[in-house]
Amino acid sequence: MHVIGEESSQRLDKIPAQFRVIVTHRPKYACRRCEGAVVQAPAPERLVKNGIPTEALVAAVVVDKFGWHNPLYRQAQVMKLQGLPIDRSTLAFWVGTAGAELKPLYLRMKEILLSSAKIVVDETRAPVLDPGRGRTKTGYFWAISRDDRPWSGSDPPGVVYTYAPGRGGEHATALLTGYCGIVQCDGYAAYKQLADPTRDGGPVTLAFCWSHWRRKFVDIDRGGPAPIAHEALERIAALYAIESRIRARSAEERRDIRQAETKPLVEDLRSWLETRLIAVSEKSNIAEAIRYGFNHWDGLVRFLEDGRIEMDTNIVERTIRPIALNRKNSLFAGHDAGAANWACLASLIETAKLHGLDPQAYLADILTKLVNGWPVQKLDELLPWAWAEQNGASLAA
Repeated sequence: MHVIGEESSQRLDKIPAQFRVIVTHRPKYACRRCEGAVVQAPAPERLVKNGIPTEALVAAVVVDKFGWHNPLYRQAQVMKLQGLPIDRSTLAFWVGTAGAELKPLYLRMKEILLSSAKIVVDETRAPVLDPGRGRTKTGYFWAISRDDRPWSGSDPPGVVYTYAPGRGGEHATALLTGYCGIVQCDGYAAYKQLADPTRDGGPVTLAFCWSHWRRKFVDIDRGGPAPIAHEALERIAALYAIESRIRARSAEERRDIRQAETKPLVEDLRSWLETRLIAVSEKSNIAEAIRYGFNHWDGLVRFLEDGRIEMDTNIVERTIRPIALNRKNSLFAGHDAGAANWACLASLIETAKLHGLDPQAYLADILTKLVNGWPVQKLDELLPWAWAEQNGASLAA
């Protein structure tokens, strides 16, 4: 028989993750003629002093928990099935050590985001175990997000979370101390005090969110026949259609198109809602929804004058979702320090995702470099966007 050709086919397979032991041999050398002259190579640095995990293993545990929302107790169960009875508390210690090592990088990224001309902010609950009371207390993660890709800005996208024990205005003030650029947010009163002309460092410029206003009409429309709410949604949809068409254009182009096309629709929407508000009960849900928009009108229409401003806060809303998923699976942080570590590690992981990076490869590399004495002057080279550029990773679409 002679070969006259062949057929080939491909199937996708998976090799399950395996743990391995890395053994480092360090021979000792001595001179037979010199007493006490013993030479040995120094031991390699370790993230966990005298501990067994490599930096890559710690990175895997951290990313599995904060990146893919797999709680530590589940990871401990998987390790046990593979013959590694490592306690959950040990994994928690590894995570805390990684957070401490990465904190300077996290603070540097926060400093850079707070130097931006425009940021988007939001907050979400962060349940924290309250020792001695047998229950949890409610802390908050305050998110600062930057994403200038919708108007082709040059600054790389990023998100930074900050843990605070409450949601009061003092936490918003502390978070944005010294910042006086554009803050896009929802209508929460804590943000409004940042626009006070007497504020130290000057007032911020507030831009409010159309998506939050729109949700009020959505809730009313879902409850049954609601012609006013339904028409309001259609009019707002026309505004979003224009936004979709001008996405990724320059800020100047976006402003010009908004002035020519969007502004007349917005003015017409206000006039129409004013006539409807007179015709409905003052205590009705639709009247409350309309008044919410009128009370925040200056911030809602600010996007018409500045092409850098989006219509809504969806940029930061998307970065809040991973926090909510982790909260759902892990239920709570063990203590305030654990919540602060959560904020630090999640900031680096979610920013890495924004740049299309494998967060585990990223964290493993920068942890190794930091443990081995990476100079402070070159810290910016370890930021996710700089690491992506150096390693040839393409930005996410």
